[in-house]
Amino acid sequence: CGSGLSACYLAKTVGCKILGADINPQMIEKARLRAKKEGVEDLVEFRVADAYALPFKDNSFDLIVCESIAVFLDKEKVYREFYRVLRPEGRLADLEMAILRELPPQVRSQMQDCFGASTNPLAFEEWMQVLGQAGFEEVDIINPQPLKNNGNVLINELKKDWVLVKDLTAKIRSQPSLLPRLQKNANFMKRNRSYYGFGVVYGRKPLPPKLGFKDWLLTKILRKKA
Repeated sequence: CGSGLSACYLAKTVGCKILGADINPQMIEKARLRAKKEGVEDLVEFRVADAYALPFKDNSFDLIVCESIAVFLDKEKVYREFYRVLRPEGRLADLEMAILRELPPQVRSQMQDCFGASTNPLAFEEWMQVLGQAGFEEVDIINPQPLKNNGNVLINELKKDWVLVKDLTAKIRSQPSLLPRLQKNANFMKRNRSYYGFGVVYGRKPLPPKLGFKDWLLTKILRKKA
């Protein structure tokens, strides 16, 4: 969910109903403000939620789209929760950072210092493996690519996110130490971009297996007893 940029974009371009979730209540408020400003309140809803324990019933969604979440979390645990709330034949598309080669201990330590101790990007093959372990099929990495020196492109894209720019400007004014920290993070990625890439981790929740007559009859009997 974050500031609701992707959710509102999809609502405007595709016209589908979307439910965005974030563990941070402040981000939910920003996302709701964006939806109101962009005129998609009727299509987009935002809720505070924990990715490990989503407040939704089993088999609720056709598609889950997320960005840079699992890299900070227990990957199999969060993917199993996504699997639970997806309908059979539902899809997961998760944009994540990947490592292209083994990180030296010093680079890994600096990365965790910049982005948090839980930061743990995987190789593309490992991302696919953990998604398969969570039960997904047709697992793939869509559009895998290295992290290029495209800082100007990223800056131009960020400028389009008026919610983020407004919030970041206010934070820098109230927290003078924030700007050096952001510069430190940017410099780390510039120095070490050859180690990193990104891609969309993709998978499909399969249909449940068809029951034979004996299994169907046993299920009926157990339900009656319950």
